[in-house]
Amino acid sequence: MNGKQFMISRRTLIGTLVATGLATTSFSMANAADESPKGFQPFAKGDVFVAATIMDNPTDDHMGTGRIFQYDADLKLKGEFYTKGTKHKIGGLAFAPDGTLWAFAQGTPSVVEIDKYGVQKPVRHFSERSLSSVTFGADGSLYFGEHLQGKEIQIASATTVFNLLEGRDVIGDGDVFKFSADAKLIEEFATDTHGGLAGIHGVTSTVLTDNDTRMIYISETGNRVMQYDLVNRKQLPDLKVFDEDENIFMVLTLTSMLDGSLLISTGNGLVLLDKDTGDVIRYYDMDSAGWAASGTSISGKEIIVGNFFTGQIVTISVETGEVVKSGYIGQNNSLSGVAQFPG
Repeated sequence: MNGKQFMISRRTLIGTLVATGLATTSFSMANAADESPKGFQPFAKGDVFVAATIMDNPTDDHMGTGRIFQYDADLKLKGEFYTKGTKHKIGGLAFAPDGTLWAFAQGTPSVVEIDKYGVQKPVRHFSERSLSSVTFGADGSLYFGEHLQGKEIQIASATTVFNLLEGRDVIGDGDVFKFSADAKLIEEFATDTHGGLAGIHGVTSTVLTDNDTRMIYISETGNRVMQYDLVNRKQLPDLKVFDEDENIFMVLTLTSMLDGSLLISTGNGLVLLDKDTGDVIRYYDMDSAGWAASGTSISGKEIIVGNFFTGQIVTISVETGEVVKSGYIGQNNSLSGVAQFPG
């Protein structure tokens, strides 16, 4: 498959995803926001957290009321939390070693931190950049991926308008930033990026590996799995490029499994990748479009997957690929992140 054919195939998939999203209308938990308990309960081992922003702005498809659902390990609803200091879609859920839940509204931009008792910490201003993911260094340092890059403040497929960086004509550089635990900038790494289908996506998901010396990352809707040498500050050859795989047209999110392998959501499925060789270990077909959020379970035996378009949340067996548990967040075009509390 040549580059032009690849791009056509990916655009065809995007069209299918959009059509699927528009065709989906309602689910049995459509009134979940009205029926759910307000606020978070103290986090319990195995609780599953799902970013479920209320998309209530009719003129901006990225703006909304920030909301995160809390489920127990069986996907039974426990809590509903409204974030402070955010105006845009919430995503990038991740747990820090101390049990703090991190989340991002990259359009605002804002970084959200919620302690294990369910209380949001005071909002800290890390940067004007569109940070959308965090990885935690062994020394307590924080590595953020910059979600946006380039000069386009608006794209044809969205109604939102991206902010230019102060004094510059770009919405971002798509770099990786290293901060201290007390929010002081230590280093900026000029990482190469793919740009994704629209050319605006920078470093959208990250995995820190090899004793915090190598950063593996992707650009949402791109086809490359990239890597950067943090010690020598240099770009490494791509770990994997999906240019001839009939199952994988794009990469959407990236995280690490307990065994160190890489879990990548592809919209219509999931792929496990060897973090050192880039070899495909296994592919899981989700049989429909929109599966854009994924995370490993704390047992390592299941994968948590969320569908952006339909609002469905499921766990599947790592061994068989079969659905083990399922639920719905009650809203379409919203689900943008999942994470399980390790305890």
